[in-house]
Amino acid sequence: MLPKDPYHVRLSGRGGQGILLAGILVAEAGMKEGYNVVQTQSYGPEARLGASRCEVILSNNEIAFPEVELPDFLLCLSRDAYVKHGRELADDGLRIVEQQVTREEKVNDALVIPMIEAARETGQEIVANVVALGVFIELTGAISEKYLRSAMEERVKPNYLDMNLKALQKGREIAKKDEVKGG
Repeated sequence: MLPKDPYHVRLSGRGGQGILLAGILVAEAGMKEGYNVVQTQSYGPEARLGASRCEVILSNNEIAFPEVELPDFLLCLSRDAYVKHGRELADDGLRIVEQQVTREEKVNDALVIPMIEAARETGQEIVANVVALGVFIELTGAISEKYLRSAMEERVKPNYLDMNLKALQKGREIAKKDEVKGG
């Protein structure tokens, strides 16, 4: 069930962190859930390592305006992404920031979560995007794990699927911890 309708999601990170795939997975899971969905992505010529973002709008109704102006959920996996895409947030929005970002930036109103570290524990740093999706579904309830898993099974190469499913579960476990829920 959507926390609000429409629900605006902005995922941001560094090119190569799988942000675009994460957004596509959210969009496809949202469609499976029965929502109307708009998914857009933005990355410059520096697609590798430069700041990138992917936005998804989920709604039970027709989506009149296909852009996210103020996200209800905002994820930043890198410092560059936080600087470029992470400052705007809806008044009642939820901002999740990778712990490494806090080394160089103040993120007072964000939940700081070590998603990259959790991804390394799961297998490889490259699955930090899926750890973040586990955090997303656990904290927002916007889409169900069932439909996200289904989207992953269709999109992720079979030899990487198990590692990604473990990363999804790791993200959910992190989000269940009291210190995360309590802010």
